[in-house]
Amino acid sequence: MTACAVLVAIACTCAAASGSVGRVSATSYYRLVQYPDAGFAGFYAQIAHARRSIDMEMYELDDSTAEQGLAAAAARGVRVRVLLDKAFSGARANRSAATYLAAHGVAVKWAPAGYIFHIKTTTFDAQTSDISTANLVSKYYPTTRDAEIIDTNPPQVRAIQQTFSNDWTAGASGTPRSQTVQSSGLIWSPNTGSGTAEAALVKQITAARSTIEFESEELADPAIYQALAADASRGVRCRVLMTRSSDWYSAFGVVAKAGCLVHVFPDSSKALYIHEKLILDDQGTARESMLIGSQNASITSLTRNRELGILLTRAAGGADVITAASATFDSDFGHASIWTQP
Repeated sequence: MTACAVLVAIACTCAAASGSVGRVSATSYYRLVQYPDAGFAGFYAQIAHARRSIDMEMYELDDSTAEQGLAAAAARGVRVRVLLDKAFSGARANRSAATYLAAHGVAVKWAPAGYIFHIKTTTFDAQTSDISTANLVSKYYPTTRDAEIIDTNPPQVRAIQQTFSNDWTAGASGTPRSQTVQSSGLIWSPNTGSGTAEAALVKQITAARSTIEFESEELADPAIYQALAADASRGVRCRVLMTRSSDWYSAFGVVAKAGCLVHVFPDSSKALYIHEKLILDDQGTARESMLIGSQNASITSLTRNRELGILLTRAAGGADVITAASATFDSDFGHASIWTQP
């Protein structure tokens, strides 16, 4: 099966799982998959269709279907390498998956020590990289808003692949803060290129002229919420969507006072949980753009963790992806409640 045919199969699988083709959009080098609507059947299909290599960097892995798929890939001769975070909970969260994979022919390593490995990226056959906001923890799939970009842009895939190789070589004893490989559109943390991920997110926010939509699990970095407030103060329509938590009330107060509309879902097992990290600029205009990835709006995430995000623009082939993400944001925002200061 050709690479193009595999991507078509993935799109069909995801669309069938969601019941709505609108949840999966393809254009140019990029495809958007939105969770929980699409389900993870498309990701499992990518694993099943891999022929040469699978390289995964993952913060949390607790999905028996994915683990069995990786083991099956290794059994049919695919080189499968999985790099798992060890800093989180002293590796307890990933130990079961690491033990299972290692026992079934998968090469497994703990990620380089010294910082949290919060990235969620998988590269297939050195041709396709999934840049995701979602951890592979199946118990959270049904109620968590997440998304991923399936990226086939060759320079970006090469940069992701080489960064993986650098981290893999460094191993648990390494500190590869200088090992990320730069490519236009990729936002790394820690970033050893021009500026930090924090600066990239602030730039994305301040570039908005008409509208700014912001979504994250966390909102703790003053540079981020002050940039949102500054947008609102100069007349940009500002909307913030998150799950309610008293941890972010101070930030909510700052942006709401400036004129941002803040909507929240309750922190309840029955409600949609906002885990997606998304910034949308100038929705519905020729200038619209979107930044999405694993980076939360916290100083640690943006300057210290290993993370990856991607910036897409309408002008550079991201139109359909941005349109789909915008429609989902609008729907979620409409279903969430207005936040008021307690």
